[in-house]
Amino acid sequence: ALEYEAHIQGIAARSHDNREGISAFLEKRDAQFTGR
Repeated sequence: ALEYEAHIQGIAARSHDNREGISAFLEKRDAQFTGR
């Protein structure tokens, strides 16, 4: 189960929404999530 979780976390970390969330936080603005 932990191996699967690590795999899924890796995929989520590379998503567009993850990058947008981090960028928005650093720029102190609302994130514009697209579901990707």
